[in-house]
Amino acid sequence: MHVTSYGRVMHRPAIAPAQAELFKRAFRRHAAGVCVVVVHDEAGPVGATMTSVASVSADPAIVSFSAASSSRLALALADGARVGVYVLSAAQRPVATALARPGPGAFDAALGWDVLPDGRLALTGAASQLHGRVTNRVPAGASVLALMQVDEVVVGDPDVRPLVHHDRDYWELAQPATASRLR
Repeated sequence: MHVTSYGRVMHRPAIAPAQAELFKRAFRRHAAGVCVVVVHDEAGPVGATMTSVASVSADPAIVSFSAASSSRLALALADGARVGVYVLSAAQRPVATALARPGPGAFDAALGWDVLPDGRLALTGAASQLHGRVTNRVPAGASVLALMQVDEVVVGDPDVRPLVHHDRDYWELAQPATASRLR
């Protein structure tokens, strides 16, 4: 039994330790784009590096992401909370590293962060930026799955390469395998 930060009791079937390790190893083989998710609140920005960001719907525009239930980010994810999702370019490995273990300097201007007039953050050099509000949170094991309705999209330079996470490290993609690209 597990009590979430929302007070719900979830019954988790026990998984054998060997299977748990195999599950982790299996997902280390899954390459994923790297994003930074930031909640904007009165106390300042709270963020984390994530590979769990996914497009859920285009109409209306909704994305999902998950965070450990005990994390500062999950605790800040109240319904209606303002959130920014920043898709990192390969050049932004220092941003990913700074927010993988948040601490002093995670939102320094030297990393490309800028405060907009409305208090949200912009990230210079990001492949794209999505801004919106949390519409739903769903307890999921030791994590919380959040849905964010997007109300602003900023697309960066189409020629930047994405930052990718694979097997516990950051990677930069080479040239596309095909000659044609849709933009």
